[in-house]
Amino acid sequence: MESINSIYSMFREILGEDVFSDLNMPGEYIRLLDKYRTFYGSSLPSEYYLQFLDDLQLYSASLIIEEQWQHITSTEDGLKTFIEIFDDVFSQCIDVHKDKFFHTLSETDVLCRAVKGTGYDKDRFIPWPSKTHNRWNPPNTQFLYLSFDTRVKPYSDTLTLNEYICLLELRATKGKVYSICDFQAVTPGNVLDLSYNDMTIADTRRIIDQHYDDVFQKVLDDLLKTPQTVSNAKAHKKDALMRDIQQSMENYPFQKEVLEEAYAKQYLIMVCSCIYKKVDETDEDKKALAYKSFQILCQYLRKKGVTGIIYPCTRTKNVIGKNLVLFNVNDAIPLEHSIRERLYE
Repeated sequence: MESINSIYSMFREILGEDVFSDLNMPGEYIRLLDKYRTFYGSSLPSEYYLQFLDDLQLYSASLIIEEQWQHITSTEDGLKTFIEIFDDVFSQCIDVHKDKFFHTLSETDVLCRAVKGTGYDKDRFIPWPSKTHNRWNPPNTQFLYLSFDTRVKPYSDTLTLNEYICLLELRATKGKVYSICDFQAVTPGNVLDLSYNDMTIADTRRIIDQHYDDVFQKVLDDLLKTPQTVSNAKAHKKDALMRDIQQSMENYPFQKEVLEEAYAKQYLIMVCSCIYKKVDETDEDKKALAYKSFQILCQYLRKKGVTGIIYPCTRTKNVIGKNLVLFNVNDAIPLEHSIRERLYE
């Protein structure tokens, strides 16, 4: 431990704090602490250091992304804007590997919406053009906001998770009764998943690690079933063995799409961890400012043929809740028989 600290202190003094940070030294330092934890008597598991690395990466990214997000279409340093970077990722990866980033709506998706009061029919749950700013749409537009999941999940003895998320998004008051209605998707759509509140950077690393393990196993199996390769290994013919390995690796190359998926999701995780914040503003000018970048991103996505967005509930971190916004209110219909009243406790 003292040796590691001494080496890194020396690097910092020689290189200077700015260069030291630019060289990603803090991350390398954490990796060394993980690698040699048994030597300095650490009882912490390897997962602790990996989580520390994730947190460090998210923090470092937030310093850049949050500033870019505030000025989504402009930049003062001459570098690419947020929307230009997002366009690169979207055009080169997300839109190419749709099955990894888009959700096709189905009749089995769990969608619901809550309203204040009781005694309504299904038409009450269809939103009219908004007079105020919402997260994804400006005033005088009509988007359909729903809670989203792919299956029913319990939250309490009286509420499902979707119902609970609906009430949170409605800013429900405890002790009051609200009406909730299920919706059913009527068009598959082209819905982009921008939630990522159920995925970590470690998960993206596992995508790469799993692919690496799969390729390694295929190469190894190929080498072991080739008599000449086995003979070269036993005879310690290093040059011949290296040629055999290279040939086998050419037969089982790393798949570009797997790496693209992992790194694109890593980027989206960092973006989503920065941009989604609870907004409680009531002043329309302040709401407009808080939602400006979301609305610009929404306009961009609509031009790309996206019909809806899955995004996280920002009202709580105690559960993983997701919402869905559909740009066409007719892409899902309310189900009359599903209307029920729920007490928010």
